[in-house]
Amino acid sequence: MARRRNGVFQGGMDETVPSGRVRPGERASGNGGPLGLHAFPSCAWVLGGLAAVLSLAVCGLWALYLAPGQILRGDRPSPTPIIWTPTPAPTLTIGPTAQSAETAEPTPTISPEIAIGRYVRVAGTGGYGLSLRSGPGESYTRMDVALEGEVFIVVDGPTASGGSEWWRIRDHENEEREWWAVGNFLEPVEHP
Repeated sequence: MARRRNGVFQGGMDETVPSGRVRPGERASGNGGPLGLHAFPSCAWVLGGLAAVLSLAVCGLWALYLAPGQILRGDRPSPTPIIWTPTPAPTLTIGPTAQSAETAEPTPTISPEIAIGRYVRVAGTGGYGLSLRSGPGESYTRMDVALEGEVFIVVDGPTASGGSEWWRIRDHENEEREWWAVGNFLEPVEHP
């Protein structure tokens, strides 16, 4: 059997039951000691409860922010899907057509009177100028731009490329400026 020594039973099993009293010189332990959970003041319990309620409220508001349509589904209209369809590209019509006033693109003209040794003037570019290229065709490097109204002399051509006739022209004032230009924007002129 168990024997009692200094107020505590000793033996096979510890059968002591803690009393609510603390002896002088002893300290109450927080875990299962005589004071236990009652050691916290009531204001700490109130503050802890308020913190828990506040954190639950913040979590609830955050959930409402993240999923507003999930909760109030009936108040909001459902999204309408947008189905994109391709717009047909405009077709190129060849021949005389009536052009609208909105057209900003220059209208090319072809003149059968262009020939080697004759003078031509840049015309019909709408003020954009005419690209002068290193060879007959749009795939060649643009070397310069001839301004609207500039006059050149034809030195070679015509060479067909990309459905257009290309002429090699030279500036009659600057012999180093000799490049290829599409004939659609050249009009024959008399010697300047």
